[in-house]
Amino acid sequence: MLQALGFFALVEVVGLAAAPLAGLAFGRLPGAGLGFAKPLGLLLVTWLVWMTVSLGVAPYDTTTVLAAAAAVAVAGALAAARQRALAARLSATGWWARRRAHRAAARALPPQDPVRRRLWLGSEVVFAVAFAGMALLVAFSPDVWGTEKPMDMAFVAATNASTSFPPHDPWMAGEDLNYYYLGHLAMAMPVKLLALAPDEGYNLAFAALAALSAAAVFTLAGTLWAAARPRVRGGPVAVGLVAVVVCLVLGNLAGVQAWIDASDPPRDYDWFTPSRVIPDTINEFPWFSFLLQDLHAHVLAIPFTFVALAGALQVLIAGPRSGAMWRGVAEAFAAALAVGALYAVNSWSYPVAAGLLALAVAAWARGEVAPRRRAYAAVWLVLVLAASVIFMLPFWLAFDPAASGVGLVEDHAPFTQFMADQALIYGVLAWPLTAALAARLLATRNPWRTAVWSAVAAIFAGSLLATVDLAGVAGLAAVAAVALGALFSRRLAAGERFLWLLVAGAFICVLLPELVYVRDAFAGGDEYRMNTVFKLGYQGWLLLAVAAACALPWAGAWLPRPAWAVWAAGAAVLFLLGAVYPYAGTYANKAGFARSPSLHGLTWLRDRAPGDPAAIAWLRANAVGSAVVLEAVGDDYSAFGHARISTFTGRPTVLGWPGHELQWDHDPGTREEDVRSLYRTTDVNEARELIRRYRVAYVVYGPIERTTYGDAGLGKWDLLGTRVLDREGTAIWRLHRRS
Repeated sequence: MLQALGFFALVEVVGLAAAPLAGLAFGRLPGAGLGFAKPLGLLLVTWLVWMTVSLGVAPYDTTTVLAAAAAVAVAGALAAARQRALAARLSATGWWARRRAHRAAARALPPQDPVRRRLWLGSEVVFAVAFAGMALLVAFSPDVWGTEKPMDMAFVAATNASTSFPPHDPWMAGEDLNYYYLGHLAMAMPVKLLALAPDEGYNLAFAALAALSAAAVFTLAGTLWAAARPRVRGGPVAVGLVAVVVCLVLGNLAGVQAWIDASDPPRDYDWFTPSRVIPDTINEFPWFSFLLQDLHAHVLAIPFTFVALAGALQVLIAGPRSGAMWRGVAEAFAAALAVGALYAVNSWSYPVAAGLLALAVAAWARGEVAPRRRAYAAVWLVLVLAASVIFMLPFWLAFDPAASGVGLVEDHAPFTQFMADQALIYGVLAWPLTAALAARLLATRNPWRTAVWSAVAAIFAGSLLATVDLAGVAGLAAVAAVALGALFSRRLAAGERFLWLLVAGAFICVLLPELVYVRDAFAGGDEYRMNTVFKLGYQGWLLLAVAAACALPWAGAWLPRPAWAVWAAGAAVLFLLGAVYPYAGTYANKAGFARSPSLHGLTWLRDRAPGDPAAIAWLRANAVGSAVVLEAVGDDYSAFGHARISTFTGRPTVLGWPGHELQWDHDPGTREEDVRSLYRTTDVNEARELIRRYRVAYVVYGPIERTTYGDAGLGKWDLLGTRVLDREGTAIWRLHRRS
């Protein structure tokens, strides 16, 4: 309980310190972007720490983290002081003083904002409730093992065990971590500051991530609604709450299919299958991610993606700022950092965020804008995108994406199967946007003629393309084209155009994997486009969900009342169906909540190897972060617990999960055989040679090693080192340096 309160308080303090900076960066938005203070503040602290360590200015330790947090707090205090000074000057006596004060305020102070307090307080409540709720939910299945939680736990632990960046690879001694790890660093810093056990820290970090995501989604949707001011009932707070539910909680329609397939739901409900709709791909969505509890890069990117979207919204509404130099610099800096950092959090998110920002600038310039301002906007965009690379340049130089270009997708699902798959994945979110599409059709000068020709063209294209199974792809492209047309329409207000920006981005994300795929470690096999569908489809869900949440109340202004009633009934049915997954999936994933809640994530290991948690604690307390530890090697996703020591200590081992190292462009070579020889050989000289090759400093021998390699070579360790721990079947040797 105290650990959870400490984690919550730490993120809260960072958010409060960064609130004036959020107001400085997003001051032209309704609500001044104060609801983004927590993810923005965390991003600023993380970037300052990362850049300081990457440039070799200081090592990664608690002092560096505290110094970065203090820098953000000082910057926030200075921004707040300047705001107060400008506000005080407005009340100065004298005609000349008042005139100068009002001119300064017009450049630097945002106007009175009626929704600022509501959106900020709403985001605070959303964050607190989401953190408490997710911490409790995680506590019913706290084991940090299974799926790819070991990988993410290893990244967090290795980051905190490293003193320089990039961190060392915990599963391949002698190599650097070749992965996008900035999001893991953001979650690792509170764990380090609070000196939490790695398993408890992991679970609390996941709760904080869910809460940051909820607050960011709430703020963006509420801000968009306040900026658009549609003539229908509903306020920004209500729309923000709806967006949190639609984007982060609702499931897909495949969850309904899983309910139908179960014989006794929700007890035997298959909560995993709805994330695997398209064969040989992954079709994950946020609530599935929250049940899976992997600190994966695509989940870590959620709150920071919405900070980047806030910058795009501000540009689309008001354009790049050209006056008030400090505010202009702050806005450009925030936009560049939010977009650029995504490359080091989840590299797949970077081109999406950069592309949406570019479209937002282009859409603003398409309006009633002077040519000089358009030229300025183009220069601004180039500088911001260049800065987004420069701000993350050490990562760009060190990271090898392990991809070899782009390939064309040659095999396409039959039209009926394609449409069924898309409906199962995105049907709940797509329906609310049919009202927006209908509104676009009705707004044309001759809607009936447009409708007829559109239907004829669709039928013709479908019949023509169905023979090559591309009719569904053509449909996605058509919707994306309609959305882009609305985005650049001069007849629509800026808020509604941003809605279409989200729709266009979503459909492009879903469309691209049907045309091209990134050649990665899975190229050449059946799962060749697994990551492309997974990573782009996930971002498509986020964009489409926020657009759908805002479209729900907006439909009252778009549709005639009889049509609205039919549409609303369909939306109600679909959202009820979307609620099946969070209900049944959560019940099944948590085994009916039969387990007592706890944040201890090593219970699974204590049951199998009672002495291993003590060995992990000893190494964390006594071994330097770079010390190489020898432990058993097993298959990827090992249920037995191979690589558990390196995973929870962050100390590198000779080899962890071989298949994942191949994905990270590291060749394990003969390491697995060498580890086997180290444990089994009785020849001390042979062991010494391998120890020197991999610079092994500690040897762990527990039930997992005994089962994997036997006891034949056990006696040599007393000759090569000193036994420093022997607890309940697990022993640790510190090897002599001459070994």
